Amino acid sequence: MVYSDDDWKDVTPHIPPGYDKTKYNVVFDQHSHTIFSDGALTIKQNVEWHIAMGYNALAITDHNNMRHLEKIDEVREEYADKGFLILSGIEITTNRIHLNLLGVSDWETKVKYKTTENLIIEAINKAHDQDGIVVCDHIPWSLYEFKMKNHPTRETLLDWGIDYIEIVNDDSKPENVYDNASYDFCIKHNNKIGMITGTDMHRPDGLVSGGVHGWTLLNIKEFTEEALLEELRKKRTNILYSEIPYLDPGIHK
Repeated sequence: MVYSDDDWKDVTPHIPPGYDKTKYNVVFDQHSHTIFSDGALTIKQNVEWHIAMGYNALAITDHNNMRHLEKIDEVREEYADKGFLILSGIEITTNRIHLNLLGVSDWETKVKYKTTENLIIEAINKAHDQDGIVVCDHIPWSLYEFKMKNHPTRETLLDWGIDYIEIVNDDSKPENVYDNASYDFCIKHNNKIGMITGTDMHRPDGLVSGGVHGWTLLNIKEFTEEALLEELRKKRTNILYSEIPYLDPGIHK
């Protein structure tokens, strides 16, 4: 499949199910990939797909690198003028856990795939030192599809100071998309650990779940990246979930 910047030009963007724009002005995806790791889309194509899927903010979280930073800077102002925010990030991908670090400005530390508890804690602390936000990604995928043997418990994530758990992950098998156990855990520990959603998009028309099921909602007073990050730090998110997947409306060749 070949993708272009114009694949979503003539489509009507999806409206997330039950979205009340009088309460929330940000529809956010905290988890997506580009050609700078194992994704199929450029930064610009990634943004256009997100607009078509009903989002107006996203984080680029390529695996174990931030080589996308320069390209984000090239389009950041253009899309901000159109009412779309782009956060930089990185997905720390190891044999024990996948973590998204949102809002970090650089990451020069080489990620060791075979990691240790101390290295995981070090990464969390380093992200927080940059005022970044740490998300534990797709626990059901990690446990039941990748079969991680030493994935930390949710209680351990709380002890480590993880900011969010990804409740919806669209690149998981349908039975693993919605993490009900983590939802209950976040409700029980309200204000200590938050809930968030991620498409985990690598190919726009290739999500394992069949499409998009989740959107993260926030309300910010100023429509800026820093205001979005500050609201995320306060863990004031709401999530929308659709059992029926929303399909990529793009026209590809």
